Amino acid sequence: MAEKNFLFSIIWALLLFFIAWPLAWFCAWWWCLFIAFEGLFPFIKDITDFLFKIVSWPRVVGSAVLRGDPSFPTPFASEGGEDNYHNDKLNEVQSSSEESRQRMMR
Repeated sequence: MAEKNFLFSIIWALLLFFIAWPLAWFCAWWWCLFIAFEGLFPFIKDITDFLFKIVSWPRVVGSAVLRGDPSFPTPFASEGGEDNYHNDKLNEVQSSSEESRQRMMR
């Protein structure tokens, strides 16, 4: 069992270094650009939510490396319910931005 977990840890580490981090860096630039226009154009919120999941994907992959998780560490874990930490942080950021937006409107 330990060898199996170790093998998955190596696979997820390779995924982290060669796919998750470069993709997250690329998407982070776009997320920073679009987040400024989220209040002006409502459809951009869907784009920024998607990009935020990709930007925070290395955290999911890193925790899969540490656990030796046999299941694929997907950035869209909300469908599978595997990564509640990621979903909680996303909801926290969204609610705080909504609260600050409401304060500015007053």
